[in-house]
Amino acid sequence: MDRKDFLKSTFAMCGLAAIPTGILQSCSKQSYAAPSNVNFTIDLSQASNAALNSVGGYILSNGLIITRYNATTFTALSATCTHNGCTVYYNPTSMAITCPCHGGTFDANTGNVLGGPPPSGLTKYSVSKSGTILTIKS
Repeated sequence: MDRKDFLKSTFAMCGLAAIPTGILQSCSKQSYAAPSNVNFTIDLSQASNAALNSVGGYILSNGLIITRYNATTFTALSATCTHNGCTVYYNPTSMAITCPCHGGTFDANTGNVLGGPPPSGLTKYSVSKSGTILTIKS
């Protein structure tokens, strides 16, 4: 090996050593658990929950994303992406839930994966409505 090739190899190895291990590891294989033992209520008459009074509105509460899917349907899904643990958001235009970290998308009604790297869907919770009160349970 001549001096020029030796220096190229040495500098290349030094450059690789400087790369943070997080970049080399890329996406982790860790599993992200959805909230368990869920049992809470949301009062739709409170200003903090006003977004749920319109179709396409959503709020984050207790680790869940609650959406007004249509005129009569509310959904509650885990707000934690199953791919890398990022908090997801609802996109009313596409009627999908999106992860901002790696572009994973989920069906806003079922939580099923529509695209991207998530290994599994979002956990879905039971939602019932009585007057202005939503009850969300595991």
